[in-house]
Amino acid sequence: MPIQVVCNNGVMEEADGVPNLIAAHRQAVAMVERLGKRWMGAEGPDAILIGRRLDTVMAEEVIARRRAAAAPVADVVEMKMKAAYFCRLLGNDWCEFDVDDFRALLGSFAKLQS
Repeated sequence: MPIQVVCNNGVMEEADGVPNLIAAHRQAVAMVERLGKRWMGAEGPDAILIGRRLDTVMAEEVIARRRAAAAPVADVVEMKMKAAYFCRLLGNDWCEFDVDDFRALLGSFAKLQS
């Protein structure tokens, strides 16, 4: 049964589960890192084009992070997986978190059915 996730636009959409959402976020972080490295070495028009693409990819990373944070957990295993992943993100400064991310993450834990 697919998990339903509420995105920041308020519309329900299907998700593939917590592990796939975490994997999607990891891919988004990797893409930001790759483009960031290319952008730092670029000059002139290339830097402008890469910078625009980097802005788009960074916005996609935020969406992927929020989807992963807000995804409801089905059991304690998924809760531990999400907690470990977000703890690692915070510990390594891989991306910036805001209050909405923490609320979504903690809210998903609070909704776990016993």
